Amino acid sequence: MVELANTLAAPALPRLHARVRNNSIEIPRNPLFSSLTRQQIRLILPHIKYKRLKAGREILSEGQRNPGKIFIVIEGQVAATKLGLSPIEGLPTSYEIGLMRRGDIFGELSFVDGKPSALTFTATVEATVAVLDLSGSARRRTTRRLREIVTSKLRHRIARHADDSVTLRVNTLQLENEFSAYRNGVGHIVVTTLCLLSFYTLTLSFLPAFKSVAHANFALSPLIILLFSLSFIPIIATSGFPLSFFGLQLRNWRPALAYSLRMSLLFILFFLAVKWVLIHTTQSFADVTLIDGADVQMEGHLGTNSAWYWVALAVYLLLTPMQEFVARSGIQAPLYAFLHGSELKRRWASILASNLVFAAAHAHISLAFALAAFLPGILWGWIFARTNSLMAATVSHILIGGSGMFLFGVETMVERLSA
Repeated sequence: MVELANTLAAPALPRLHARVRNNSIEIPRNPLFSSLTRQQIRLILPHIKYKRLKAGREILSEGQRNPGKIFIVIEGQVAATKLGLSPIEGLPTSYEIGLMRRGDIFGELSFVDGKPSALTFTATVEATVAVLDLSGSARRRTTRRLREIVTSKLRHRIARHADDSVTLRVNTLQLENEFSAYRNGVGHIVVTTLCLLSFYTLTLSFLPAFKSVAHANFALSPLIILLFSLSFIPIIATSGFPLSFFGLQLRNWRPALAYSLRMSLLFILFFLAVKWVLIHTTQSFADVTLIDGADVQMEGHLGTNSAWYWVALAVYLLLTPMQEFVARSGIQAPLYAFLHGSELKRRWASILASNLVFAAAHAHISLAFALAAFLPGILWGWIFARTNSLMAATVSHILIGGSGMFLFGVETMVERLSA
C-alpha cells in the first residue's frame, strides 16, 4: 500500500517499488511499524486488506475472538464501546470508551494475548479500515517470524499505553474529585439558599405596609442582606477552595476596575436616555425631573438634606458589597464551576440563577422593583464573569444603584411605570 511505507516505514527507508505503491492505498504514517526493514514491509503488504464500512457497521465485537488481525483507521471514525448496565433502568447499555480516528490502531490487545476482544469497535460514520491479517500465517516459517516481530512491537506499544492509561486515570480521578467538591459546595449553597428564601417567604405575611420604596428598602433590606451574607460566609470559608475561586482577589484589580467603570458609565447613560424619553413622551412622567433624589421622608417632608438621608445613603453603600458577595461569590461562582456545557451556557445560566435570587430579595418592596433590581444585576453578573473580581461587580453596583436611587430617582420611575 502507499504506503504501508507511509504507515509502516520510517522516513529514511528507501522508496518502495512502483508496483507496490500502485497497488496500495495511502494511509497515515504509523510509528508502530516504523523500524521494519523494507523486506519485512514487502512480506506484510500481501496480508493487508481494505474494508469500506457504512456507519453503524461493527468491525470487532466484544467477546469475539481475534486470531491475528490488527485494524488501522484510514478514513472516518470508529467508536470503542463497552457493555454495562444503565444506573437508572438497570438494563444493558453500551458506553463509549474512546473514538478512533485516522491513523489509530485497534484490536492489538486481542492480537497479542489471543483472548476475545474486550471492546466492540463500530464505525460511527462511513469509514475505511486497513486490516493486517496474520491469522493464516502461523505455519509459515518466514511469516511466523514476522508475526513475532509485530507482536513484540505491539507489546511495547501496549506497555506505553498502559503508562498513559495510568496517567489518564489519575487525571480522571482528580477531575472526579474536583467535580465532587464542586457538587458538594453547590449542594450546601443550594440548601442554604432554599432555606433562606423559604424563611424569607414565610415572614412576608408579618411585614407591615410601607408608604414608600425607600422606607421598605431602608427598614428591611439591611436585615435580609445581613442574614444572607452571614449564612454564606462559613460555607465559603470551609469550602476548601481558594478565595480567588469566589472572585475574592485583587490580582487583576486595575483592568477589572477599568472594565467595570466603562460598563457602568454606558449603563447610566442608557438609563438617563430612557428616562429622558419617558419624560418627553409619557404623560405620567411629565412632572418628573431628570435629576431626582430618593424619597426619604421625615414627618411627612422630604429629607434630602436631613441626617437620615445621608444615613440611608451610607447604609446602602455598606450593604452593596454584601449583596454582591451573596449573588456573585456565594451563588454565581460555584454554579459556573459546577455546570457542564459550553462556556456561554455555563456563564449565562449562573448569571441568571444568581440574579433571580438577588431579585427575590427585593420582592418585599414590589414586583416592579424586583424586576428593576434584576436588570442591572445581569450587567453586574457579566462583569463578575468577565473579570472574576467581586470588587469590579461591587463598584459597578455602587455606581449604578447609588446614582439610580439617590440621584436619578429610580423609585419614582418604578412607581410610575407600575401604576
